[in-house]
Amino acid sequence: MLFPFLSNKKRRQVLVNKDFQLKYVARFFWFTVGMIVLGGGFSFLFTVLIFLKKGITTYIDEFHLLVMAIFLTMMVQVITAAVFIYWEGIYMTHKIAGPWVRIKKILEEIGNGNFSLRVNLRKADEFHDVASWINHMCDKLEVLKAEGKLCPDESDKAN
Repeated sequence: MLFPFLSNKKRRQVLVNKDFQLKYVARFFWFTVGMIVLGGGFSFLFTVLIFLKKGITTYIDEFHLLVMAIFLTMMVQVITAAVFIYWEGIYMTHKIAGPWVRIKKILEEIGNGNFSLRVNLRKADEFHDVASWINHMCDKLEVLKAEGKLCPDESDKAN
């Protein structure tokens, strides 16, 4: 294999539930940006207070340099945070959205009478307990179907 780290267990589709995933990434991003701006605002406020105490006109060049340094630091923090938040946010939400999409598809099949399907999740995914309950339910439904204890659906009545 050319890239051994790319196995069949890897996610093939990054955005499985685009609305869900991007909504939470955006919320976390804006929260982080708010915290960075708040921190930068306090830095600016304390800088102004210190320079006002010392006489801002005496140190105007240093004041401009310090304000510019605070602004540039905030911009670097926002850009860095945006990259890390996007990648980590998509990765974390994929652990929820991926299994949820898989579970919904299997539940739809179960609703159509196919009790032989099982929910298989990756080790790092969420909802393992839900998958286990669904698999247990399918086991019981298969037994009941084999024993003829399930109500026949409309397609069986037609035959």
